[in-house]
Amino acid sequence: MQLNDKRRALSAATLTLLGGAPAAGHASVLDGNGNWDIDTAVLVYSESDSRVQLVEPVIKGTLNLGGERYLTTKLVLDTLTGASPNGATPASHPQTFTGPSGGSNYTVAAFETPLDDTFKDTRVQGSVDYLFPTSPNGKLGFGLNASSEYDFLSVGANARYAHDFFQHNTTLSAGVSFESDQIDPVGGAPVALSIMPPNAGDGEQEEDDQEGRERSSSESKTVTDLIVGWTQVISPRSLMQVNYSLSVASGYQTDPYKLLSVVGSDGEPLRYIYEGRPDSRNKQALYGRYKRLMFDRDVFDISYRFMTDDWGIDSHTVDLTYRWYFSQNHYLEPHLRWYNQTAADFYHVALYDGQETQVDYASADPRLSELDGMTLGLKVGSAWRNSGNWSARLELYQQQYQDTGIPPEAAQGLSKFDLQPDLTAVMLTLGYRFKW
Repeated sequence: MQLNDKRRALSAATLTLLGGAPAAGHASVLDGNGNWDIDTAVLVYSESDSRVQLVEPVIKGTLNLGGERYLTTKLVLDTLTGASPNGATPASHPQTFTGPSGGSNYTVAAFETPLDDTFKDTRVQGSVDYLFPTSPNGKLGFGLNASSEYDFLSVGANARYAHDFFQHNTTLSAGVSFESDQIDPVGGAPVALSIMPPNAGDGEQEEDDQEGRERSSSESKTVTDLIVGWTQVISPRSLMQVNYSLSVASGYQTDPYKLLSVVGSDGEPLRYIYEGRPDSRNKQALYGRYKRLMFDRDVFDISYRFMTDDWGIDSHTVDLTYRWYFSQNHYLEPHLRWYNQTAADFYHVALYDGQETQVDYASADPRLSELDGMTLGLKVGSAWRNSGNWSARLELYQQQYQDTGIPPEAAQGLSKFDLQPDLTAVMLTLGYRFKW
């Protein structure tokens, strides 16, 4: 199900900028022909109030083929359970919603945030990548990836090239990726801004909206990403990186499982409609990073990313880590990440009665609202060169939403509800890396 951007970010194809190392993170261990470098990890993610729960094991293997040629394969399996906000506002009485299949209902208590606790999903993702030199200073890489869920299929490909200059002190790189997605929502894709059926207790699926427009059985989307980058060695102890990226998405962008409440002046829901988003989205991002070796062995790492899109969302991300080696081969790494974004132009907590006929797009998805996020974490691990390395990372994430998108006509009536409760999540990641 298309219910979680955290999950979608993991499944999206990424472009790796190639520097002096054969692949990110492998420079120190890939030192022999025919050797596999194996990375394994498991992520456990848990949101407060019995919301989304995720378990995700990952295994990645990189084979040294000799001559600076590397073959990398990756397999991801994750499972989502729990409850996710369906987009509707609370009410002073219990609310009943139609399930995605149209054949079941679920009820939410008065004054509670409407959560859909019926969803669960399993995703399988695989990828393969080949990297090889084209000259003493150039590297070229190609990759293929695929991801499958019971209502979603994605296939993609990417290519990237990097070239070193000035005794490998400067690296310029560029890459492109293409992804094609097929979405097959349970019960079909609802008509945007159409009214949710009031009762599906008889088990009959609602095929059409009130104007006779049919649900589509499947939808599609394509995403093309471009990235260019510059990596510069500043001194024997420090380097910097700057990237610019452009992402162009076309096709079905709507979450077929999200709703909006249409409310009266008292803030109480009169009916529910399905959300609708534009069928295109263009994103641009500028990323900068600085790394420095401290005290001959510790590593200071800070980055900043600015993103803007034509939906009206601007975001800022600052990420900071410090790897402290408290012994020759063991380290502690505190982590701080701050995130801020503005709301999408079509984000609405709810729509006032009749407003649904006056807008082209509308969504109450909290991921499109104005919000601030803070992550605090600590990682502990080992860093042996020729034997297995382990790591464990525990992080706390807190997200606060801002009061935006409230219809003025219903602001006083909605003030009695907690429209956007804060979110807290805990993430535990365990990793083990070895040569085989």
